[in-house]
Amino acid sequence: MATIDQFKANLIGGGPRANRFKVFIPRTGNKIEFLCKAAAIPGSSFGDITIKHMGNTLKLPGDRAFEDWTVSIINDVNFEVRTGLEAHMNEIAGTADSRGSTTLDYLVDRAFVEQLDKADGVLARYEFFNMYPKSIAPITLDYDAGGDSVETFDAVFAFSHWERVV
Repeated sequence: MATIDQFKANLIGGGPRANRFKVFIPRTGNKIEFLCKAAAIPGSSFGDITIKHMGNTLKLPGDRAFEDWTVSIINDVNFEVRTGLEAHMNEIAGTADSRGSTTLDYLVDRAFVEQLDKADGVLARYEFFNMYPKSIAPITLDYDAGGDSVETFDAVFAFSHWERVV
Protein backbone atom coordinates (compact mmCIF):
# COMPACT_ATOMS: atom_id res chain seq x y z
CA MET A 1 0.00 0.00 0.00
CA ALA A 2 1.29 3.46 -0.89
CA THR A 3 2.09 5.91 1.85
CA ILE A 4 1.05 9.55 1.92
CA ASP A 5 4.68 10.54 1.28
CA GLN A 6 4.78 8.36 -1.84
CA PHE A 7 1.54 9.91 -3.01
CA LYS A 8 2.87 13.43 -2.34
CA ALA A 9 6.09 12.65 -4.24
CA ASN A 10 4.01 11.74 -7.32
CA LEU A 11 1.74 14.78 -7.16
CA ILE A 12 4.25 17.06 -8.81
CA GLY A 13 3.62 20.76 -8.25
CA GLY A 14 0.62 19.97 -6.07
CA GLY A 15 -1.46 19.08 -9.14
CA PRO A 16 -2.98 21.41 -11.72
CA ARG A 17 -5.61 23.90 -10.52
CA ALA A 18 -8.91 24.29 -12.39
CA ASN A 19 -8.79 28.08 -11.92
CA ARG A 20 -5.43 28.48 -13.70
CA PHE A 21 -6.24 28.72 -17.42
CA LYS A 22 -6.16 31.04 -20.41
CA VAL A 23 -8.49 31.21 -23.41
CA PHE A 24 -8.05 32.90 -26.78
CA ILE A 25 -10.86 33.10 -29.33
CA PRO A 26 -10.31 35.08 -32.55
CA ARG A 27 -12.84 37.83 -33.31
CA THR A 28 -13.79 38.39 -29.66
CA GLY A 29 -11.65 41.45 -28.99
CA ASN A 30 -8.61 41.87 -26.79
CA LYS A 31 -10.23 41.12 -23.44
CA ILE A 32 -11.29 37.45 -23.80
CA GLU A 33 -8.21 36.29 -21.89
CA PHE A 34 -9.41 38.26 -18.86
CA LEU A 35 -13.19 37.96 -19.27
CA CYS A 36 -13.45 34.22 -19.86
CA LYS A 37 -14.77 32.95 -16.53
CA ALA A 38 -14.95 29.23 -17.32
CA ALA A 39 -13.96 26.87 -20.12
CA ALA A 40 -13.15 23.20 -20.51
CA ILE A 41 -10.35 21.12 -21.85
CA PRO A 42 -12.10 19.41 -24.76
CA GLY A 43 -13.01 15.77 -24.91
CA SER A 44 -13.77 13.35 -27.70
CA SER A 45 -15.35 9.97 -28.10
CA PHE A 46 -15.68 7.14 -30.58
CA GLY A 47 -18.90 5.71 -31.86
CA ASP A 48 -19.31 1.93 -31.87
CA ILE A 49 -19.32 -0.39 -34.84
CA THR A 50 -20.93 -3.63 -33.73
CA ILE A 51 -20.39 -6.81 -35.74
CA LYS A 52 -22.23 -10.00 -34.84
CA HIS A 53 -20.73 -13.36 -35.67
CA MET A 54 -22.14 -16.71 -34.58
CA GLY A 55 -23.57 -15.42 -31.31
CA ASN A 56 -20.56 -13.26 -30.47
CA THR A 57 -20.28 -9.52 -30.66
CA LEU A 58 -17.19 -7.66 -31.79
CA LYS A 59 -17.08 -3.96 -31.06
CA LEU A 60 -14.79 -1.75 -33.10
CA PRO A 61 -14.20 1.99 -32.80
CA GLY A 62 -16.24 4.07 -35.21
CA ASP A 63 -15.80 7.73 -36.13
CA ARG A 64 -14.35 10.11 -33.58
CA ALA A 65 -16.81 12.77 -32.42
CA PHE A 66 -16.03 16.13 -30.86
CA GLU A 67 -18.61 17.70 -28.57
CA ASP A 68 -19.31 21.43 -28.78
CA TRP A 69 -17.09 23.68 -26.63
CA THR A 70 -18.80 25.99 -24.13
CA VAL A 71 -17.17 29.00 -22.47
CA SER A 72 -18.64 31.30 -19.81
CA ILE A 73 -17.84 34.96 -20.26
CA ILE A 74 -18.03 37.95 -17.92
CA ASN A 75 -19.72 40.82 -19.72
CA ASP A 76 -17.96 44.20 -19.64
CA VAL A 77 -19.63 47.61 -19.95
CA ASN A 78 -18.56 47.86 -23.60
CA PHE A 79 -19.97 44.39 -24.43
CA GLU A 80 -16.67 43.81 -26.28
CA VAL A 81 -16.66 40.01 -26.38
CA ARG A 82 -20.41 39.73 -26.95
CA THR A 83 -20.28 42.32 -29.75
CA GLY A 84 -17.49 40.37 -31.42
CA LEU A 85 -19.45 37.12 -31.18
CA GLU A 86 -22.66 38.74 -32.47
CA ALA A 87 -20.76 40.22 -35.43
CA HIS A 88 -19.24 36.82 -36.17
CA MET A 89 -22.68 35.18 -36.12
CA ASN A 90 -24.10 37.95 -38.33
CA GLU A 91 -21.36 37.23 -40.86
CA ILE A 92 -22.57 33.63 -41.01
CA ALA A 93 -26.26 34.62 -41.26
CA GLY A 94 -27.88 37.99 -40.60
CA THR A 95 -30.68 38.45 -38.10
CA ALA A 96 -33.06 40.31 -40.41
CA ASP A 97 -32.75 38.45 -43.69
CA SER A 98 -30.47 35.47 -42.99
CA ARG A 99 -28.10 36.52 -45.73
CA GLY A 100 -24.53 35.68 -44.90
CA SER A 101 -21.16 34.55 -46.06
CA THR A 102 -20.91 32.59 -49.30
CA THR A 103 -17.44 31.33 -48.37
CA LEU A 104 -16.04 29.49 -45.38
CA ASP A 105 -14.00 32.50 -44.23
CA TYR A 106 -16.08 32.68 -41.04
CA LEU A 107 -14.43 29.48 -39.74
CA VAL A 108 -11.61 30.37 -37.36
CA ASP A 109 -8.48 28.43 -36.52
CA ARG A 110 -6.11 28.63 -33.60
CA ALA A 111 -8.60 29.35 -30.85
CA PHE A 112 -7.14 27.73 -27.76
CA VAL A 113 -7.48 26.88 -24.11
CA GLU A 114 -4.37 26.49 -21.96
CA GLN A 115 -3.99 24.83 -18.57
CA LEU A 116 -1.48 26.90 -16.57
CA ASP A 117 0.66 26.06 -13.58
CA LYS A 118 1.01 28.28 -10.52
CA ALA A 119 3.74 30.33 -12.23
CA ASP A 120 1.64 30.79 -15.43
CA GLY A 121 3.67 28.21 -17.35
CA VAL A 122 1.69 26.25 -19.92
CA LEU A 123 1.02 22.66 -18.85
CA ALA A 124 -1.25 21.80 -21.79
CA ARG A 125 -2.58 23.68 -24.82
CA TYR A 126 -5.50 22.58 -26.98
CA GLU A 127 -6.13 24.35 -30.31
CA PHE A 128 -9.49 24.31 -32.09
CA PHE A 129 -9.88 24.28 -35.87
CA ASN A 130 -12.69 25.30 -38.24
CA MET A 131 -14.59 26.80 -35.32
CA TYR A 132 -17.61 29.08 -35.33
CA PRO A 133 -20.01 30.38 -32.66
CA LYS A 134 -23.05 28.12 -32.58
CA SER A 135 -24.98 29.99 -29.90
CA ILE A 136 -24.74 32.95 -27.56
CA ALA A 137 -26.84 32.58 -24.42
CA PRO A 138 -29.11 35.40 -23.29
CA ILE A 139 -28.09 37.69 -20.45
CA THR A 140 -30.77 37.71 -17.77
CA LEU A 141 -31.68 41.14 -16.42
CA ASP A 142 -33.39 40.94 -13.05
CA TYR A 143 -34.20 43.52 -10.34
CA ASP A 144 -33.96 40.76 -7.74
CA ALA A 145 -30.39 39.91 -8.73
CA GLY A 146 -28.97 42.65 -6.53
CA GLY A 147 -25.68 44.41 -7.03
CA ASP A 148 -23.41 41.62 -5.80
CA SER A 149 -22.74 40.08 -9.20
CA VAL A 150 -21.76 40.98 -12.73
CA GLU A 151 -23.40 39.79 -15.92
CA THR A 152 -22.19 36.57 -17.47
CA PHE A 153 -23.23 34.58 -20.52
CA ASP A 154 -22.25 31.35 -22.22
CA ALA A 155 -21.12 30.92 -25.79
CA VAL A 156 -21.11 27.55 -27.52
CA PHE A 157 -18.73 26.79 -30.37
CA ALA A 158 -18.79 24.03 -32.96
CA PHE A 159 -15.50 22.91 -34.52
CA SER A 160 -14.12 20.17 -36.72
CA HIS A 161 -11.34 18.95 -34.44
CA TRP A 162 -8.80 19.91 -31.81
CA GLU A 163 -5.12 19.18 -31.40
CA ARG A 164 -3.06 19.08 -28.24
CA VAL A 165 0.11 21.03 -29.04
CA VAL A 166 1.73 21.12 -25.58
